[in-house]
Amino acid sequence: MRSLRQTQSMFAIAVLTCAAALCQPKPEPKYAIEFTPVTDSTGEFNTFGTFPAINNHGEVAFTAVKSGTPGVFRSREGLEQLVTIASPKDTLNSFGADVSINSSGMVAFGATTASNSRAIMKGDGKPLTSIVDSTMAGFIGRFLGSPSINASGTVAFSAVFAQRGLPAGVFTGNGGPLTAVAATSSSGFSSFQNAAINASGKVVFEANLVDGSKGIFVVSGASLEKIVDTNAHPEIDTLNDPVINDSGTVADVAFVLPLDAPEAFTARNGGFTPRNDPASAPFLNTDHPSLNNSGAIAFAAIMLTSVTDPTGIFLEISGGESLIPLIRPGDQLFGSSVTHVDLGRFALNDRLQVAFSYTLADGRSGIAIASYNGER
Repeated sequence: MRSLRQTQSMFAIAVLTCAAALCQPKPEPKYAIEFTPVTDSTGEFNTFGTFPAINNHGEVAFTAVKSGTPGVFRSREGLEQLVTIASPKDTLNSFGADVSINSSGMVAFGATTASNSRAIMKGDGKPLTSIVDSTMAGFIGRFLGSPSINASGTVAFSAVFAQRGLPAGVFTGNGGPLTAVAATSSSGFSSFQNAAINASGKVVFEANLVDGSKGIFVVSGASLEKIVDTNAHPEIDTLNDPVINDSGTVADVAFVLPLDAPEAFTARNGGFTPRNDPASAPFLNTDHPSLNNSGAIAFAAIMLTSVTDPTGIFLEISGGESLIPLIRPGDQLFGSSVTHVDLGRFALNDRLQVAFSYTLADGRSGIAIASYNGER
């Protein structure tokens, strides 16, 4: 990772080089962004969850209120192939917006049960499978982490036990007994954020350590790999919720000192690749990125230049720092102007389709897909 001084020096050299070359402009990349509606608030749906998820078939999972009833839904080709995954008929309510969907259309989600326990479930429109019930497992319901589901239907999540000292762990489950892949201890991890799992069962998570450092780690069977930590990168102030693709590449956001500015990055095998330049300070804040199997990332960011609701969505496909703005406040979408957009950790597929939530100036809200078409 570059320090701020290194970045400023590189920028100065680039300016001098550009001046000597008369600053010949580079041709703009040739691409187009196509927007496809999934559903909006003009019909039966309203009050959409913030973080829809998408798989490689273009199936989108999301939470919403339909005809006054909340639920979890899966859609393909708009509403022509709509499946209700879960609803209050399943004695569930308070569905979490942070859903995850795998290649076969199985959706993992959080919800509150009739006994007021917090649970993680998975389903594809048939009877649901319970992954974990917080009361039965001895977890604190409000600290049950967001679920991530892989191709085989295994779900990864973090949780905190309702015990003295609040021990915590990262777990996987497929409907049977849970497997603990990481746990807090007096000399190791002190807490965890949300986890994610890939097709081969590798689990990535952010953890705070007892010594005060922070890091991102990957567990595969009995193997624990440190991806990045604040001891090796003291310029990192905080880390966010990471994701992992099938090849084992990890993506996350770090807030980098001295500006404490957000930097999206990918990392693997000791390598660390920034995917935006925090020294240029385009963003005030950003959240977790989505990552696909080619290493492209997408994320939402708060732009410094806006004074109202400034969250825009950006795509980076080059493996470097060449951000492509997919959609931002003020852009035209479906006959109106965008006022807000957002996306979650599982919003980007291998076809460079991004599922996102939106609100428009005319009052409509909904879920849509942004498809990148062009040079890669």
